[in-house]
Amino acid sequence: MSSKRLFGTSGVRGEINRILTPELAVKLSMAFSKFLGGSGDIVIGFDSRFPSRVLAEACVSGALFSGLNVYYAGLVPTPVLLHLVKVFRLDGAIMVSASHTPPKFCGIMFFKGDTGELSPSESNIIEGFLESNLQFSCGIGRLEYLHDICELYVDSVIGGFGNIGGVGGFRVVGDMGNSAYAPYLQVLFDRLGVELIDVNSHPDGFFPGRGADVNASSLRDVSNMIVNGVGDFGFGVDGDGDRCIFVDESGCVVSGDLTGALFSREILLNTGGGVIVCPINTSNLIIDVSREFNGRVHFTRVGPPEIVEAVRRVNGVVFAFEESGKYIWPQNILYGDPGYAILYMLKLISKYGSIVNAIRDFPKYFQFKVAIPCADEYKWLTLKSVREKLLTMVQPREVIDVDGLKVIFDEGWILLRPSGTEDVFRVFVESLDEGWASKMFDLCVGLVKDVIKNLSK
Repeated sequence: MSSKRLFGTSGVRGEINRILTPELAVKLSMAFSKFLGGSGDIVIGFDSRFPSRVLAEACVSGALFSGLNVYYAGLVPTPVLLHLVKVFRLDGAIMVSASHTPPKFCGIMFFKGDTGELSPSESNIIEGFLESNLQFSCGIGRLEYLHDICELYVDSVIGGFGNIGGVGGFRVVGDMGNSAYAPYLQVLFDRLGVELIDVNSHPDGFFPGRGADVNASSLRDVSNMIVNGVGDFGFGVDGDGDRCIFVDESGCVVSGDLTGALFSREILLNTGGGVIVCPINTSNLIIDVSREFNGRVHFTRVGPPEIVEAVRRVNGVVFAFEESGKYIWPQNILYGDPGYAILYMLKLISKYGSIVNAIRDFPKYFQFKVAIPCADEYKWLTLKSVREKLLTMVQPREVIDVDGLKVIFDEGWILLRPSGTEDVFRVFVESLDEGWASKMFDLCVGLVKDVIKNLSK
């Protein structure tokens, strides 16, 4: 095995037959079995990418022959798979998916019985097992194929939510992003009495509709449909269905930061206070909300494993989210779940009259962000070099090296961070002052590009 870590920000990802192979999938599932003690019940599923089925069935083989009983869910959104863990009280899950990344990538994620991903330290244990002499068990586990699980998912979502009265009658445009989510959300919407107008609803691992990621630029069609009166509001999900970005009644895309702050405010109002968990690239808006509504923010490194580990160990957590569109209610599952998030948004629209009204009082933060192509071998050299250059040019109030480089000023903040899942280097800038944010963004992007260019020579 290479000394380079296999696990990144969220599971193992890479190009098929370059990093991820069926052989590696078998070994990873055997290592996961060893992590679980060589026995137990898990569920395995895969996203719509063409190679994912092959890798999933390799995982099934490795798990069965190393002593685990396997429920095979087949093509399924990630949150649906995790509701199966919850409903059947399983010991864990394996999801074959590269989430929002381009079609050339595949991925494998591992979850525990609490529906959250393995912690970073636990993923290190899995990698350590790969270096050991993994052996098949004397007995073979039991395999059971799962069918018709839409109702199970919807029952679990609604059952965990409680009162769902007063959310019917809306017409909602949903961009499924060629994920496997359409039939599940259709059953949910039918149950709620809400009309779903879906687009890009057929599963296709090449993501021809708008790509696997969900963001402001990929939701232009949904925005136009709302502007033209097709629906009351809209949303989009990503390639494996764990991220959800909303479009308001005027056709404006609502950032994950803004939605996360809106959900946080309502939860803090209902609970009287609590802890909100989010990563360090989250908007300062969540600090404003927490101060006003008796909350406390616990910041983490970027990525679901880091967020979920904080949810597990920090007392009083009532909600967690990340700006990518993942929203986590601990009483639901420890992962992003668009079905639950949409249900919560419907309740808020019923209360406030519209998304626009619900967020009207929030201050306007200006955010600039970009993902700059950067080969994996240059990421940390780039961060080191840019750090040295930038800190000689500015006088910050605080410097945080928890995950990349976060530089805090009175006017706002900068985050420079190599991606843990893609060959990109991310630059984030935020401020209440648009001019300051734009100036600092141009400075940082120029520094990063120059360093990468020089390293590539």
